[in-house]
Amino acid sequence: MNSTILACSNCSWQYGVQSPSPSGTLYGGFVRVKMPSSLPSLNCLYVIWASVSSANYFYQTSLGYSPSYGWHISAGSTNPGVACDLACPPFQVGGSTFRPQPGKTYEIGIRFVPQTGGSYQVHLYFVDVSSGTLYDIYVVTDSGTMTTPVGGILESYDIDNSDLNKLGNGNCLEVVNANWLTAPYVSAQWPHGYVYGPTTQTCKQNPDGSYSGYQAVPGGITINKIASGDFKIGYQVGGSQYQSGYQLW
Repeated sequence: MNSTILACSNCSWQYGVQSPSPSGTLYGGFVRVKMPSSLPSLNCLYVIWASVSSANYFYQTSLGYSPSYGWHISAGSTNPGVACDLACPPFQVGGSTFRPQPGKTYEIGIRFVPQTGGSYQVHLYFVDVSSGTLYDIYVVTDSGTMTTPVGGILESYDIDNSDLNKLGNGNCLEVVNANWLTAPYVSAQWPHGYVYGPTTQTCKQNPDGSYSGYQAVPGGITINKIASGDFKIGYQVGGSQYQSGYQLW
C-alpha cells in the first residue's frame, strides 16, 4: 500500500523562543541561525524568523523553505513602506535568489537607527556570517522604536511527521545566538529566553472561504537547549515541547 502524503494545513503553527519584554530603549534584535548539513525539499512552508514590533508596526526577517521559492531569506512588515506586507518574495542578489547554504550561519534581524527629528530608520537585514556581508532587505521609517520582545520563531504549515523528520534529529535548525540591540550596532545576549507557543488548534474557515487562527504544533516538534542563547528546534531534536512562558535560560 502506498504511503499517503499529508496536505499542508490550512493555518500555520508557530513555536519558538522570545526575549524578555524590553526595559528602557532598545534598538531591535536578531537570531543567528546555523543551517542543517542537508537542505531538503519539503511539502509546505517551513521558516524561522526574527521579529519585533514598534508601537506602530510589526517587523520580521525570515529564513527557510517554500515550495514556490525553495530555500531563501526574506522579510516583511505591516509598515506601509514595505509594499508586500508580510507576503514578500525572496531576497535577490544580482537578480538571483540568495540561497542559504548547508552548515553556514546567518544572522536575521531588525535594527532601529535614530534619525534627526526623533524618527527611526528600520533595517530588516541579514548577515552572511561566513563572509561578514550585511544585506539590507528593506529600509523603512517609523516614528517609534521597539516595544515588544524579540522573537525567534519557527513557523510551518507542515503536519506530515515523515516530512518534518527531514529537518529533525541531527539535521535541524539551530539558533546559536539570540541577541537584542542595546545600541544600533551593539548587541547583547538576551538575559533570558522564554518559550513562545506552542500554538493550539484554533484554525477555522471564515464565511469568505479564508482561514484564520493557528494549527496545533505537531507533537514531535521540540526545543533542545544547548546553552544560554543556543538551542535546536525541529522534529525530535531532544529536549521537550515546552509550554508557553517556560524559561529556557
